Amino acid sequence: MVDVLITSLLMLIMLSASAFLIYRFFPGALQAFWRRAHVPNQGVIKRDWVPTGRIDFATSLTTKPADNDQPTEFKLLVEERRIVESIAGNENLEIQWRLATLREAKAVVTQYHKYLSNNSLIKTVPDEIPSLAPTVMTKNNPSHDAPAVKREVEEDWGKEKWR
Repeated sequence: MVDVLITSLLMLIMLSASAFLIYRFFPGALQAFWRRAHVPNQGVIKRDWVPTGRIDFATSLTTKPADNDQPTEFKLLVEERRIVESIAGNENLEIQWRLATLREAKAVVTQYHKYLSNNSLIKTVPDEIPSLAPTVMTKNNPSHDAPAVKREVEEDWGKEKWR
């Protein structure tokens, strides 16, 4: 009885070791058994992926409310759909979200700027920046840091006319 138990145990160890070695050195040999579990049911694609026009943003979530106002990186997501006919003849609508392309991101930014422009929401910097008061020289303070003062002609002490 003990001999049968030892023989069975040795056979089990050899079988486990050989399965491990096959998996380790030939990983493609066992994938045929697992492939069907990961592949969704295939059907006839009636309409390939088409963008729906819906967008969203993705980022890492934070749990602190104070972090909501901090700048962070966002990824622009685009929704797509396709119609697949199953083997039974049913039409299935599949929806996926994917990262946007550069062209799609530019279109979103263009539409956003157009919206801001049409609704007068763009804040522009005025072309004329108010200049500081020009410096003038006075009789008692000949430096250039004195503020501008409007003077009458009779106060003019000779060199130029004050305005």
